[in-house]
Amino acid sequence: MSRRRRSGGRGSGPSSLSVALLLGMALLVVTAGTPTVAFTSATFDRGSAATVADDANGLLALDVAGSVSAGSSSRLITVTNQLDRPLDVTVVPESASVMLSNAQATLDPGESLTTSTTISCDSPPDSVSATVTAVAGSAFSGTATRSTTVDTGDCSSDNSPFSAVSASASTGSFSGPSGGSTGSVRFNIENTGTTAHTITAFELVEAGNATVLSFGGPKPVNLNRGKDEVYIDATGGATSSEGAAEDARRGTTFAVGSGTSHSLDQSVTVEAGESAGVFLYQFTENGAPYTFQSGDGVTLALTLQDGTQVTVTVTV
Repeated sequence: MSRRRRSGGRGSGPSSLSVALLLGMALLVVTAGTPTVAFTSATFDRGSAATVADDANGLLALDVAGSVSAGSSSRLITVTNQLDRPLDVTVVPESASVMLSNAQATLDPGESLTTSTTISCDSPPDSVSATVTAVAGSAFSGTATRSTTVDTGDCSSDNSPFSAVSASASTGSFSGPSGGSTGSVRFNIENTGTTAHTITAFELVEAGNATVLSFGGPKPVNLNRGKDEVYIDATGGATSSEGAAEDARRGTTFAVGSGTSHSLDQSVTVEAGESAGVFLYQFTENGAPYTFQSGDGVTLALTLQDGTQVTVTVTV
């Protein structure tokens, strides 16, 4: 005789605990789309823990550079929000000697944050590490630490006769009696080679988050720092040499990161062991004056008289 299965006993249907777990899993999927994240640790609302995924496919995708170059500003990591809600993202270096630019942002779904690092050629480390933290209120939080190697190939003085003088960058007014702009920055470069070098052109590689260098003021009577977008002054040493590139006479603005090199109106010669002041006036970000933030990197690629190009980077 067959036995009838009892209903309502211990083995019947999902228990209240099972239902709660299923509801929790459904909430996790609805909240985040998929329970994976490219983090060492991550927590969703109601204490649900997320499974660790590979960097490219996580809820917060992490694209770490294969290496960064000492002596210049390099992309370290790109963080992309793949959740369905805004995230507050912060990138913090593991070492205080490592400088980062563009290291904090609130990312809407689908938006990315690209953080760069500036490594000095003075005793550069073998690798650099940074920790990414992302928070979406009480719904999500996560942290991940990533590392990459440091390439010192550009630190040779033979290949890079110019270097930016550490801690020489400042922002403010460099235009003489008429005042300055929040978009102005200056720093010093030093000829670390054994012979004089003449600078004939420049390229704006990076300037924080600024997009364009364009003074747009009245035509100057003479070349003068602050009256030109780019002004290089090497008159303080044994030589007396200065050069500028000026928008009002050219009808040209200088885009940041365009890969375009622009000739100086006058070339600049810097003797071996001497320094020159670099004045940049005035940067904008999407049409508005740009305010430099502490940690912003400024990178120029300088073309020399023999046609070679060297890169100098300084941190504001």
